[in-house]
Amino acid sequence: MSKVATDDYLAENEYYLLEEESEIRHEYMDGELFTMAGATRKHNLISSNISTELSLKLRETDCELYAGDFLVNLRAGHDVYPDIAVACGEIETNENETVLFNPVVVFEVLSKSTEQRDRGDKAEDYFKLKSLKDYVLVSQKRIRVEHFSKQKNNVWTLKIYEKLDDIVDLKSLNCEISIELIYLKLKLPPMSLVEEKSQSAKKR
Repeated sequence: MSKVATDDYLAENEYYLLEEESEIRHEYMDGELFTMAGATRKHNLISSNISTELSLKLRETDCELYAGDFLVNLRAGHDVYPDIAVACGEIETNENETVLFNPVVVFEVLSKSTEQRDRGDKAEDYFKLKSLKDYVLVSQKRIRVEHFSKQKNNVWTLKIYEKLDDIVDLKSLNCEISIELIYLKLKLPPMSLVEEKSQSAKKR
């Protein structure tokens, strides 16, 4: 993800018009555009695994899953493309149904180009989004899933999963997804092995 150099401030309604016609996806924050980079094989497999599992579990509910190409408005002036978003009940969109306003769950698969924003200004606005109950960050380098869940009084708690037999409990969707299924077909090192290699490299 890279910032697009622009001479003039781009209003949000102008951004929406631009995005409908553009062949390249951009995220938008306070007048600035960020070009979306292409995804790796690991990124695509992880996103597909999560989408497949959640789609099966939610197919007979009032929830809808959107993967990758559906724009989400976090606040006035901040629009993003999460890897996976789930909305339930009455779906709130703009008139053209190109922007979602009330996701309940969001998954982001971390990459070099997006991790800083996923943990920074995106996370800050996700945590303020009234509808959102779960924000999940998934590493594609190693087995590690960070699950932020909203509690009472808008307090967020964090659970970290680093074992294949761990289970992510999405209470807002009344379903679970296993870490093993998230990383299906991928051979990634556990966190302990990554740390051991790091310590070994430092000793050298």
